[in-house]
Amino acid sequence: MKSSTKRIENNKSFNTELNFIKKINEIENIELKEAKSRDLFALLNREELKFKLEISNIFSENDNLQELSFSLENKTFIVKEFNDVGKKTKISSESGVELLTSIDLDTFHSTAFLKHGCYKAFYPLELEDIKTFHNEFETVTYQRNGIEHFYDCLRVTIETREYDVTQIKDENRGYYVFDCLQDQTFEDFSDACYSIQQAIGFINKLMVGGEKFVFDDNGEFYYSNYIRPTLRGLYSPVFSNPFSKLDIERSVAEEMVGKLSRISLEDLSSLATRIHQNPVFSVVILIILESTSIASLLLIPSSFAVIIEQLSKHLNVEEVGLDKPIDDPELESSVIEELHQVIDKNKKDLTPENILKLKRRINGINRPTNKKALTNNEKLTRPFEQLDIELTLHDISIIEHRNDLFHGNVLLNTNQSRDEEITNLYMAYVSAKLFTLISKLILKSSGYGGYIYNQAKCLESKLGLKTNEQYFDKI
Repeated sequence: MKSSTKRIENNKSFNTELNFIKKINEIENIELKEAKSRDLFALLNREELKFKLEISNIFSENDNLQELSFSLENKTFIVKEFNDVGKKTKISSESGVELLTSIDLDTFHSTAFLKHGCYKAFYPLELEDIKTFHNEFETVTYQRNGIEHFYDCLRVTIETREYDVTQIKDENRGYYVFDCLQDQTFEDFSDACYSIQQAIGFINKLMVGGEKFVFDDNGEFYYSNYIRPTLRGLYSPVFSNPFSKLDIERSVAEEMVGKLSRISLEDLSSLATRIHQNPVFSVVILIILESTSIASLLLIPSSFAVIIEQLSKHLNVEEVGLDKPIDDPELESSVIEELHQVIDKNKKDLTPENILKLKRRINGINRPTNKKALTNNEKLTRPFEQLDIELTLHDISIIEHRNDLFHGNVLLNTNQSRDEEITNLYMAYVSAKLFTLISKLILKSSGYGGYIYNQAKCLESKLGLKTNEQYFDKI
């Protein structure tokens, strides 16, 4: 197993930015200058996960409310985007009845904020969300306030540009901090961060989002809260500590110690780059995280069936010609002979007509197929074949649930009667199996060659299933 961290010179300081975030989070009743110049009284207040603006008037859609400004810490901030505009009446014993326009501020920035440079973006989190990257990723060291940190920083490369993602704790809050190591436009930085957020979230189940506090080289500030909230997924495809999953049998965990792989920085960079450059990968990751964040057994299997369909189309390499399953004539004859023997052993349960039909089909079992004329199920499994990912018959049967889900059978009902508990267990099992298969496609195509956790294995005993599958598959 590769070294878990790369020791490098990587000095960082977040104190100035954290102090400013603390001050802006304490905003209370700041008067907006631009509003005052227009004979309006407007106050800005910090509320939970948003900034709220209240203006002492009722605005209609025809009012020209385009830009407002306020001052803090000797900086002037511009507010240009107004969303969730509401009207309300405020009653108090001092002022009587007031008509107010209430606005949630999705974004604002200091007037001197640079459009090009180096940036740091802070995403706030609960302290319990700040967990070491050590279990899933190879890391780099960084130094801060005289202390060297070994397992809390990732260095990701997208199109020759490098980005560090560092998780820190500050008093009662945690943060993911994204900073770029080369000059670029703010738009490019934002797009790259979004791709890295998705890549990390796919691996460790936490895609940070929601509020974003960004600083440029000169300490100028930009705030936004309008993309996606933080998403907490359900499945982790890769981890290095087999004892971290309580469902894994202890004997299996002991056997896998030292064998499991972390995502290398190169593989993480490859995944982030694919997400960045290819909308299909980005959408796939977002569907995985959004559907599993709400943990709906009605949505997850259908969502994953869509993903299998999309990935099979995207990853499939067009082939021409005929494909003969068995090239060796002697092996072909041997297989056909054994299949005939199987039919003969069971002929007492078959009619002569059906025996004849089956034997005719067996004789043509090695008939060449046209690589450009595949069935739907063959199209779904072809990318696995092309990426050299082994599929079991059980894997194929799970993939074929795509047909059930696409035709409205969202509960995956069969002719056998099942109670609600077993139905839910089976849907959870199919979801976990599909995620494992999707993970193999995504990670193998991104260069990863280690172990993938078989999410469904722990559910087999609860369903009374017996397979030869393992808890971990190496791809």
